[in-house]
Amino acid sequence: MDETSTTTLKVTNNQAAVKESDEIALMDPDEMVFYHAIRTDLDLLQRVPEQQTIDNILNYSKSLR
Repeated sequence: MDETSTTTLKVTNNQAAVKESDEIALMDPDEMVFYHAIRTDLDLLQRVPEQQTIDNILNYSKSLR
């Protein structure tokens, strides 16, 4: 009797993470050092806007039509 096995694949559903990892893979060593030096500062810049802010932006864009 034959024995079969399968390998486990790591699948990422987050397309942004996939794109970021692809971009990081294409960096040269100097860019990689610079990226890792400022990565925490870049993470601090990310914000989750309040619903009121999103509504204001949508209302403003609708008023431009």
